[in-house]
Amino acid sequence: MARADAQVKRRRRTATAAGRPHPPALGASHPRIQPEHGWLWRLRWGVRLCLLALAAEMCYALLTSPRFAIRTVELRGDENVCRELAERVQLPPGTNYFRAPTERLAQMLAGFPSVRAVRVTRDFPSRLVVTVQRREPMAVIRDGERALLVDAQGVIYTIRNEMGWGLPELVAPHLNLREAGAREAKAEAAALAAVLNALAPHPQLGVTQLRLESNGEVTAMLESGAEVKLGGREQLAEKVNLLVAVLRRIAPERIATLDLSDPDGAYWRPKEASGRARVEVE
Repeated sequence: MARADAQVKRRRRTATAAGRPHPPALGASHPRIQPEHGWLWRLRWGVRLCLLALAAEMCYALLTSPRFAIRTVELRGDENVCRELAERVQLPPGTNYFRAPTERLAQMLAGFPSVRAVRVTRDFPSRLVVTVQRREPMAVIRDGERALLVDAQGVIYTIRNEMGWGLPELVAPHLNLREAGAREAKAEAAALAAVLNALAPHPQLGVTQLRLESNGEVTAMLESGAEVKLGGREQLAEKVNLLVAVLRRIAPERIATLDLSDPDGAYWRPKEASGRARVEVE
């Protein structure tokens, strides 16, 4: 027995010198490990189960209680667009605040041509807020007293009670109210929108109409009555700069026709004469 105790002490001294924990004596139990009584174990698990049941009951109450039902849907943005969307925003009665389909509602409203962007948020405890950003019209397609609006991307849409007064009118073979949804009409609107984007930095030009001919050439009508032939859409920026330079030298009221189809051979016809003159810009 004395020899065994001496061996244990020797091992402890060796472990201490090496920085290792002391090995326990043979037959000894770790002093920190204590057996847990069965009633204490059952009590702890009972408390955990009660907390889980309480959390589940609270979640169920939040998702089903009529106190958290959506009572108001508020539309923010352009008045005319919101008035049209209000007829389409319909949620089932008793829709829960936490389960309201905000993403699906936003996707549905974004499908309207007059809507550029839409955001749906929750306002605790019973309201949804729909923020709408409308498309800004750049031109109009007319048919009598009816009108379709066109934005900078060539998207064709309508907004109730808006006739697009003061906007340039677009004219093309397929660009009318009856065929506005056709693929050809959309392509023509996009082509004319590209020309309008090039003219937009120069509002002093006073473009009242933009016409796409059957041969693909573009003609612009100015407020003065001058007809400007821009030809095809190639060299468009150069043609627009040349148009601005010409109107600085020649009053638009004097011009009957200005042909910029070929920038190198551009010419103009005055209203008071039957001949034509070559355009010369320094």
